Amino acid sequence: MKRLLLAATLLALTTGSSASAMGGAGIILDPKCLADAAWAVDPTAGPIRFFGCRPASEIPAPDADGFTTYTKPLVNGTDGGFTRVKLITLKQPNIVVFNVQDNGGGSGTMSVTVTGVPGPDGVMETAGLTAQ
Repeated sequence: MKRLLLAATLLALTTGSSASAMGGAGIILDPKCLADAAWAVDPTAGPIRFFGCRPASEIPAPDADGFTTYTKPLVNGTDGGFTRVKLITLKQPNIVVFNVQDNGGGSGTMSVTVTGVPGPDGVMETAGLTAQ
């Protein structure tokens, strides 16, 4: 039943404009949602929202390197940084692996590879979630 629910969720996420969101890979990863995770501290300390922060039609197409980018708002008039995400693979039956690059507006960018089980609500729960 759980696999059926996940399959239905992934199918629902892949309708409409999702092909442009992540290259038609079967799941939408929204860097705007991912920007809220604590990448510099411990992103696995809580659930990670990967979809549902805005309509899929507002998620830009991936760039030439396969990354979808969200530019963070300015902070006190200065660069707020960015969050980029790139799908690496979908492992069967229901595990997704992706790379997140997060920049808080300075010169350093953190790169994290995340492995987890996408939930039907656009959230990866902490059980089975890894970030390296």
